[in-house]
Amino acid sequence: MAEISPHSNADREENPLERQRELMELLSQETRHSIIQTLLGHPAALASADEINHFIPNKSRKTVQEQLEALVEAEVLTIYDYPPNKDTRGLPWKFYGFTERGADILGDFNYLKGVPIARAVHQKTRKPKKIKRHETAPRPPLPEPVRVTFRIDKKEA
Repeated sequence: MAEISPHSNADREENPLERQRELMELLSQETRHSIIQTLLGHPAALASADEINHFIPNKSRKTVQEQLEALVEAEVLTIYDYPPNKDTRGLPWKFYGFTERGADILGDFNYLKGVPIARAVHQKTRKPKKIKRHETAPRPPLPEPVRVTFRIDKKEA
């Protein structure tokens, strides 16, 4: 899990360099960085835990889950539920995706420039049937600012 800083939120707001350092540390940790890259490459910018785990094969499911939780706790990611999939066997109903804050942070740190490359890598990566099924599963719409940031058409989301 992400370490809790001994500095209060007020300290971070008063010291933008400290806030920037903490964000860079959050984004650059190996597993969290891989999660972010996986989501940047996803055609819908929303991925199930199984999809994320598929793209990070060198880490345990537990490690990936812990780092997903750290990114959710930091409000970079959130969980988007899609209840209609709950009753359909083999389809995910929980998806991880960026928050508006997360999209802003990625913009500030120039991660968004890599979206075309990440999408090309994602598209060319071999995926088993289960992951293909997850990738094409119906999912909830992203908030408008996030959708626009990642250039996701309404019909795709």
